[in-house]
Amino acid sequence: MDKSAYALVSVSVTAAVLAVALAAVTLMSGSTPQMLNNMADESLVSSTLSVTGTAQTTLVPDTLVVTFVVQEKAATSSEALAKLSEKANRVVSAVLGLGISSEDIKTTGVSIHPEYIYPDKEPPRLIGYVATYSIEVRTKRVADAGTLIDTAVNAGADQVSGLYFTVSPEQYGTVYRQLLSAAVGDADAKAESVLRPLNLRKTGVKSVSVIDVQPVYPARGAVEASSGPPILTGTTTLTVSVNVVYTIG
Repeated sequence: MDKSAYALVSVSVTAAVLAVALAAVTLMSGSTPQMLNNMADESLVSSTLSVTGTAQTTLVPDTLVVTFVVQEKAATSSEALAKLSEKANRVVSAVLGLGISSEDIKTTGVSIHPEYIYPDKEPPRLIGYVATYSIEVRTKRVADAGTLIDTAVNAGADQVSGLYFTVSPEQYGTVYRQLLSAAVGDADAKAESVLRPLNLRKTGVKSVSVIDVQPVYPARGAVEASSGPPILTGTTTLTVSVNVVYTIG
């Protein structure tokens, strides 16, 4: 083979190699742009760590709620209602006399029904009417619970029912917000404890959600009343939990 022929073959082989390489580059850059974009997007997605933080505190209820029931009987419905009204007014006046606002007293029920006796082998016989009136009293003077009950009963209340202690919206709202912050702090500390040994760090927060708000009543305590029997107030344990999803890297 002469030199010119060898040169021609060399040039042809080189050209062929270049053509194949160019085709490969063209194939990668021209036919798979979405694949390359997806690979780039995946490289930008951060790993995440989900942590639950919890905060808890014990509250002493600051509000007493109690229901008083007044009842009267009479031969006619109108007489029963008149007697009931007189007795109910005495109870309400007595409660107001303790300094409790009228806004904290509300009527929760008024009813009247006939009363019968059932003699043997005879039809039922109407003997009169029973009228019932109930009021709910709400007060923050928890220590005066015994006095309140004693006063209402002496004024004519026939029953004391539905007595319970609760946390006022003001107290609940303040403590709840504090617990939310503490729960987030707990989640943050837990995340640090997990990531530090792995030589990782938090790079941001992807999401935060409140997952649990639960008041419970595990313990009881007594209020020293100025008069009347001791009233057990109890304690309220409020628990708040949050879930925080961190981005890490």
